[in-house]
Amino acid sequence: MAAARSAWGIEIGSFALKAIRLERVGDEARIADFAVIPHRKVLTTPDLDVDEMIRLSLGQFMSDRVLEKQMVVLSIPGNQAFARFSKLPPVEPKQVANIVRFEAQQQIPFQMEDVEWDYQTFESADSPEIEVGIFAIQKDRLDQRLSLYADVGIGAQQVTLGPVGAYNGLAYDLGLTDTSEPVVILDIGTLATDLIVAHGNRCWIRTFPLGGTHFTEAIAEAFSVSYSKAEELKRDGATSKYAKQMMQAMRTVFGDLLGDVQKSLVYYQQLNRGTQLKTVLGLGSTFKIPGLRKFLGQQLNLEVLRYDEFRRIRIEGERGADLSAATMNLATAYGLALQGIGLAPIDVNLAPTAVLRRQLWQEKNRWFAAAAALGVAAGALMFARGLSDQAAVAANQDAVSAADGVIRAAKNQQDALRAKEGDSSIGFRAINSQRLLEDREVWPFILHDVAGAIDDATDDGYQAAAWSKELGEKPSAEREQVELLGLTGKYGVKGSKRTVEVTMSIEFANKEPNSFIDSTIVAYLKDAQRATIPGVPYKITEVRYDSGKNEKIVVGATPNEGASAEGVGIPGAPAGPRFENTQMRDSEGELINNNDAGAGSSFGGVKGKRSPAGNQIAAPKGRLSGAGAGGTSIPEGERPDYGPRGEDGATTAGGNKIDRGSGEGAEAAKSLDELAPLPKKPAMFPAGSEIYRARVVFVVEINGDVQVSGSSTPSEEGAQ
Repeated sequence: MAAARSAWGIEIGSFALKAIRLERVGDEARIADFAVIPHRKVLTTPDLDVDEMIRLSLGQFMSDRVLEKQMVVLSIPGNQAFARFSKLPPVEPKQVANIVRFEAQQQIPFQMEDVEWDYQTFESADSPEIEVGIFAIQKDRLDQRLSLYADVGIGAQQVTLGPVGAYNGLAYDLGLTDTSEPVVILDIGTLATDLIVAHGNRCWIRTFPLGGTHFTEAIAEAFSVSYSKAEELKRDGATSKYAKQMMQAMRTVFGDLLGDVQKSLVYYQQLNRGTQLKTVLGLGSTFKIPGLRKFLGQQLNLEVLRYDEFRRIRIEGERGADLSAATMNLATAYGLALQGIGLAPIDVNLAPTAVLRRQLWQEKNRWFAAAAALGVAAGALMFARGLSDQAAVAANQDAVSAADGVIRAAKNQQDALRAKEGDSSIGFRAINSQRLLEDREVWPFILHDVAGAIDDATDDGYQAAAWSKELGEKPSAEREQVELLGLTGKYGVKGSKRTVEVTMSIEFANKEPNSFIDSTIVAYLKDAQRATIPGVPYKITEVRYDSGKNEKIVVGATPNEGASAEGVGIPGAPAGPRFENTQMRDSEGELINNNDAGAGSSFGGVKGKRSPAGNQIAAPKGRLSGAGAGGTSIPEGERPDYGPRGEDGATTAGGNKIDRGSGEGAEAAKSLDELAPLPKKPAMFPAGSEIYRARVVFVVEINGDVQVSGSSTPSEEGAQ
């Protein structure tokens, strides 16, 4: 929202309503008015109607002021809102909003549709890091607060957090820059305390639930007086004859406050290594308690000062003394008004969009009325002109007919032209065909990552005895065994990047089916979810797996029996325990005819490593290697003896030359299965074994931006 020339900043605290009106003169702010209106009773008083008390204070404030057409900025207490700070990786500026939205979804502990939120980025010229502050408040809580202002005719164009206002006020008043020493602002309110570390043009905020009311309650309990009487004793503590006894009564609260401040500062310094904190500036009436400032300074080993006078705004005369007396309570309102006139370092607005839209329409109502009057007049003129034109056309009907004929002929020519263009245009088919050749270097690496993940999940004992009888007799629950059934990829575009969503269909055996894949394959892929590696044409950005969707299969005893009702039968398996033939499976786990599968590619690699682009990749430990999808490699030593070859090169069985036959009526050649029978793969699981099928999905983001030509985008989805 554009900055106004003047603005009111209004804060409603538990003790008083505080407001400042500032006017902008160049790059400086000038104070025009201010008010501090104590509530008739402190809002923390037991059994008090808080909303009614706020309305009374607002009514008193509005009794001699007109806020119509004025920019108004309101605050929400820090303990009723939400602030989080985190550092973003170096990214392009256009990607920051998307990353912040994702970060907000992770950080905000509510549904996004239930909150109003905004953010502010903090950058330094000497650092590539971007820090972001995310601020939010629940909509129902915000609506309740705004309704109190609306009851007295105050509409807020901007809403922000109280600690953000306090930072804006002191950052401007102190003239903080990137080279300024960090300053700790400690604003002790009635119900909570805001600790703000102001470091140049950025800040860090923590709010903890300890404030002036806890000191009051300690006095009330120690002296056995009412809350209101204890509040009076606390305010007069500096001159009271019971000052020593009150200090003793508040000792525990002093210690709690110190503990929260110490923990906050230690945590901040852990986040910002090397940052030295030297000064604490105190805000709020609680800092007037005798001995509090000295106690904090000694225990924190920091200089603790009360911020009791503004540096850059002043009022001359009698009101100047009133402003100085109220300075410690006006810092937040000061910062709110600065935001309204565009001089605040942080410009965060949590005002609901619907409220802003309604205010905008109300302001423009008078302009709409004037525009409507002009429209009526223009419509009357157009109607009169239409009647006169219609009469003129009727007088020359021949010209009208000729014009209609020309229009029809032109339309026919346009239709014919569009038809020719449609016949000659191939649209994006050529571009899509050309793109089939793109990203060819991606898939060998994808296959390598898949092979590495499966290799990592499968124990060495299985790999070494993959074809042995002993393995076939081993109970499935005692295995760490994973088989890849199918692999598919779906191309897409996210932002300016091409992506491939890779789906691994797997079958596995393990005694912990709900955690096995998470701790092996998913962990392996997430370990690869990192920044781009030289030579690797993509980075993994997402890994998804839901153990709740695992499909349990009970292996049948015979080919006719198949699997039990919990699983899926496997056609074509021989008698005996479950048999794994050499056929491939698609992403659904269904068998694929080897003759249709096409030639496969050998792939794999050393466990946990990626091979450089352009190199052929070898299969890990011989497990996934083979002649491609159309055939099966047979380990040396397990091939049948086909016998020597004859003189003409024909294979013989048992040393006898095979008569292939010749001419019509010749004896038909024997089948290849009879001539050269292949050994069958042994059963992998005993009957009754429980195995599982699952899917693991991971998304890779291909290096380089999408290049688009023309006014439309070609089809960007495909399958591998």
